[in-house]
Amino acid sequence: MAGNVYSTYEMAKEKAQERLIELEQDIFICKSTYLSGEEFILKTRDDLTCRTHIYMVEVPFRHHFADKKNAEREASVFASKKGRPVYVKKKVEVKNGYPFTKYYYLTYKEPCST
Repeated sequence: MAGNVYSTYEMAKEKAQERLIELEQDIFICKSTYLSGEEFILKTRDDLTCRTHIYMVEVPFRHHFADKKNAEREASVFASKKGRPVYVKKKVEVKNGYPFTKYYYLTYKEPCST
């Protein structure tokens, strides 16, 4: 698991990418300045308390989500940004005759109702 606090901006940007993959959500970098120096803090949308963030690593629309809950959360974020509905679909593979969910992904196409 990546940490949350870094002493340099470059290190925070690098670790934000790792954190994005781990948590499957947008990561914000906030900066705090003290007499002894600066620190850069990685935060998720729920943890964001600073009024302005200096950098944001966004989950790409074509990201393959391991967890359906994460995919649904990001679908609602994308829907509010784009102003149109975003749906979650799953990629299924058949292994040894059994269906296996490989990943979840976002799409603008409505799922077929059966």
